[in-house]
Amino acid sequence: MDKLTIKAREALADAQRLAGERHHQFIEPEHLLLALLRQEGGTVPSLLEKIGEDP
Repeated sequence: MDKLTIKAREALADAQRLAGERHHQFIEPEHLLLALLRQEGGTVPSLLEKIGEDP
């Protein structure tokens, strides 16, 4: 965990929160994807904007 960037740690924490809100025991790829898509200032939304897509 120490080698992850701050944004990666934030995304994992958000994915964990999303999983918990849905009463899921595990973080699934869908939780992480949603967290990455919602991340302000993150790489995924920035890349999507560059190709003309709305995150």
